[in-house]
Formats: sequence, C-alpha cells, structure tokens
Amino acid sequence: MKAGIVAAIAALALTGCGLAGPSDHKVLVDACVADGESEATCGCITTAMEKNLSPELFKKTAQAVGRDKKDMMTFVGELTVQEQLSFSSVLGDMFACSLTGEPAE
Repeated sequence: MKAGIVAAIAALALTGCGLAGPSDHKVLVDACVADGESEATCGCITTAMEKNLSPELFKKTAQAVGRDKKDMMTFVGELTVQEQLSFSSVLGDMFACSLTGEPAE
C-alpha cells in the first residue's frame, strides 16, 4: 500500500517538474520543425490548433503526429467527420501562420 502511494506521488512530482516527457505543444512544434518549417511558424500553427481544437483532439493529434510520427494528412483523413470539421475551423489560422509566422487576429 505504501509503495503504491509513494509511486503515485513520484509520478505526480515528475509530471509537475516536466520530467515525464515533453508537452503536447512541444512535440507538435518539434514534428513540424522536423518537416522543414521554421520554429516560429510551427509554434504559431501549434498554438492555433491548441486554441481552436478540443483538448481531447489536440492531445490525440499530439500523440499521432508528434509522438507516433504519423503524417498529418493521413491522420486527419482517419478522423471522424466531426473531428475533420474541427480541423477545418483552424485552417485559416494555420494558413496565416505559414505566411506570417503569427496567428490571424
């Protein structure tokens, strides 16, 4: 019993310190940079997704594209219609990021 409590506390401490791994935001930025975009553009795109997608869909995207290295177009094509519509609402901001490195106002 005590070992379980100690393990749970240790896990929480690691998460709080950022030692449990990079954030969803960071893994998406890193994946984008690895595809050849600038860090500013990737940060902008990731911020637009984080702002406009549900937390669940953003997390799902980070897992698939950032951690599992799935191609973004393949990933989006495998989503439900509702999830695809959520992504379509972010396209304007993502396009503005690609042009300027800053989100649309």
